[in-house]
Amino acid sequence: MLIFAKSFIKNYAGAITETATPSLRKVFRKHLNGAIDTRTKIFHYLYERNLYPAYDLNQLLRNDVDVANKALSQPF
Repeated sequence: MLIFAKSFIKNYAGAITETATPSLRKVFRKHLNGAIDTRTKIFHYLYERNLYPAYDLNQLLRNDVDVANKALSQPF
């Protein structure tokens, strides 16, 4: 969910810069702010439950290595 929320933020930010209509830009800004709030809530939920060790770089690296190893061990 956190990845999707980040993706929404990027997409809304990009849409704002590509939109020529002020009223549509206003709508996209509203959605962008909502996406930022949602991402913040998801992050805090995960972090408070020790499901996302955002500030523990060693743990993040271990998690990345574990995921990479799992992917490499899958049959093609």
